[in-house]
Order: sequence, then C-alpha cells, then structure tokens
Amino acid sequence: MLYLPAMQTGAIEAPKRIEDLHVRRDLVASLLLRTLAFSDQLSGAALETRLGLPFETLQPLIEEFQKTQLMDTLGFSNEPAVEGRPIPVRMNYTVSSAGRQRAAEMSAVQTRYLGPCPINFEDYLSLVRSQVTGKANVTDSALKKALGTLELEQHVIDQIGGAMVSRASLFIFGAPGNGKSTITERMALLMGAPIEIPHAVSVGDEIIRVIDPVYHKIAEGEQPIDRRLVKVERPVVVAGGELKLQQLDLTYDASNRYYEAPLQWKANAGVFVIDDFGRQEVPPMRLLNRFIVPMEKKVDYLDLSASGRKIELPFLCQVVFSTNLSPTELVDEAFLRRMAYKIGVGNPSPEAFGRILRYECDRQGVSFDEKAIGYLLNNLYGKKPLRGSHPRALIARLVDLANYRQESPRLTPQTLKEAFDACFNPALGSLTEDDWARPAIN
Repeated sequence: MLYLPAMQTGAIEAPKRIEDLHVRRDLVASLLLRTLAFSDQLSGAALETRLGLPFETLQPLIEEFQKTQLMDTLGFSNEPAVEGRPIPVRMNYTVSSAGRQRAAEMSAVQTRYLGPCPINFEDYLSLVRSQVTGKANVTDSALKKALGTLELEQHVIDQIGGAMVSRASLFIFGAPGNGKSTITERMALLMGAPIEIPHAVSVGDEIIRVIDPVYHKIAEGEQPIDRRLVKVERPVVVAGGELKLQQLDLTYDASNRYYEAPLQWKANAGVFVIDDFGRQEVPPMRLLNRFIVPMEKKVDYLDLSASGRKIELPFLCQVVFSTNLSPTELVDEAFLRRMAYKIGVGNPSPEAFGRILRYECDRQGVSFDEKAIGYLLNNLYGKKPLRGSHPRALIARLVDLANYRQESPRLTPQTLKEAFDACFNPALGSLTEDDWARPAIN
C-alpha cells in the first residue's frame, strides 16, 4: 500500500515488501536490472536512492538475479554514507554479461523509463485526494500580505479571496500592465501546505512521469520516508500564448516508451493559469471546450495512446484564465456563466499611481519628490491611460541613464521625460524646472 502523509494519517512508512508497492513485480525487476546495466556498478545504498525503495524491498529480486547469474557483487563500497549499514547494502553490484543481454532484451520490448519506482495509479488517486480537502484557509489580511504592494481595489481583493477559499475557477481580465500575472503568482503563497507527489505513476505496465522541476519546487524541511514521493510547494503551472492542445493530453515518448503527464495533471492540488488567453494558436472556444467538463465534473479523461486505454484523473487544480482582450470577443455567455468568478482589474487611480511611484523610488534608491506625480500626469501622460507597471519601468530607465552618466539618479523633469520617452514616446521636447510647479490632474 501507499502510506499517506502524516497530516492525513498520523504516520509515514516506506514499503517493505514488493507486494506493498501494488506494482507488477516484473516492472520492478526490469527497472532494477536496467538501472544497474545503465550505471555499470552501484552499491546497495545507491540502488535504494536510484529506485526510491528500501534495500529490503529490492533484496529478493537481487538474490534472484544472483542465483540466475544476471548480477554479481564486486566487494564493499567505499562510500562514506554506507558506513554502519548492513553488509548487503554496503556491497557493490554489477550486471553480468547475461544480465546486460537480458536488460537489453527488456529495453527492446518494455518501457525504458529510468528513475524512482512508480506508484500504483490507484494509490496516487488516494494520495492526491487526501491533499485537497475542504475549503482553503484564506483571510483578508493574509491575502493582502501575499499581494504585497500590488495596488488593487478592495472589491477586487474580495473576489480573489472568494475564489481562493472555494478553489473555484477564475477569469481575470483587464488592460496589460495592471498586475494580472502578479495576482496569479501571489495566489500560490496562499495555496496551503506543501504536498507530496510521486516521481512517476504506473497503470499496469505503462508508466507516466509526473514530477517536473519546472513546476515542482522542492519544499523545505524533511522529505517523505517513502522516497518514491517528493514533498513540493503547491504547483503553479502557467501556460501562455505558446499553449497547444497537445500539452493537455498525455505525451507518449515512443523511443523510451513512457508518458509525460499533461500540464493540468502537474498542476493538481495547485493552480493552472492560462495566461494571455486568446493569443494561442488554437481558437479560444476550442481551448475552453477542453476545460468545461473537467471544471464541472472535477475529473479529466486521458488516453494512453500506446495501449488504447483511458483513465479518469481527478481534476483538482484551480483554473485561472487571464487575458487583456475583451472577454465578450473571446467567449460566449454560456462559458462565462460556468466561470465562478469574473474579475476586472482596472487602471490605477492617480493616487494609487503615486503610491506605486513612491514605492519604486524607495526600492531603487531614488529620492522621491511629490512634484513628480503632478509633472507626470499633466505634462507626460495627458490622456494616456495609467498602468500599474509604468512606475517600475520609468524608474528603471531613469536609473539606467543615471548610471550611464555616472550620476546619482534624481527625479527631475529632464530625467523623467527621458525615461518616459525611452518607455513610451520617441518624441523629445524642451523642459524647464517650472514644470514641477503644476498641480496634479485628478
């Protein structure tokens, strides 16, 4: 059996017998022999690490391979980590000529997956469901702390909080540069305690690799005793304009004969963000139709293309669609009705813009001047819409130019105009210090 995390069961144990794995014996035997053949020589302790299994689980297979002369021993390992361990764990093992031939035969007809032993698919289902229970514990103060200096209106914060508490689907829209992507990144800080995920999952003889270092960040603290599992932070999987429908299906590696889990699987128990929605090659409605059933039924259906089997996967990630295009031009009313929360992120007010500008000056070591806000709004922006990301870009360009001139960065009409032109406007004009005196337009 698979032993669930301590927060659910009160105890964690590693499997002690092959029968405890609920994985086919010949699959484990093949993985052991091929791992050894690939590495040429490994100690018993190294085999434990490579396969994620205690030596006592592997020992019956090793003894069987030794009796059939597929494996040999090469004396004791000099690895410091094996000192004090039982003698079989300290021994070095290698494959014989017959064993190497057998490993090659296995590789020709079976999976070529190398890595920690996969867990049984049914055990995976129990594991992931145990880590997504009830409502998330998200409070207004905790959400504001996670959002940090992001300037958002209270009603927007409230809707984000409601979506997070219920782990409901979320549709975020608004002009670019006002924090939509930042919101989804900060949501990850409130997703909850780290989770345990397997390196790989087995469905009969077929193996699906789940863990992905791109999306799964190793959590601090102790790792599971069952080393087939890894404790990671709640995943945030972001797919932008490059997203293709194929990435939402199991990807079969024909040369190595195993599958790669799709993006929504890797996001399970976390957040799956479709960023820049509407800019993918696939038409928006076709992409949305792919998610309608999983979002409503909380289950996704995936095809094991090599065998023709189909599996049901719990769809336990929170889906967030983010776009700077008009929602009414992308989706119809029927789909919007299925989205639990629709949040519009608007442009910052002049007051909020000023606070962001002050923060960026403090962050980049530039002395702040209140007159800068009035100058920017009156003389540079005019009717140009404000964006929450503009102050960061303006101050960064201002600092760049000051460093180039080997000067201390200062807020003056000249430096602000140069920074503004570098970011937004190629036309340069003459400026005077009198421009500071004009009050801000509200």
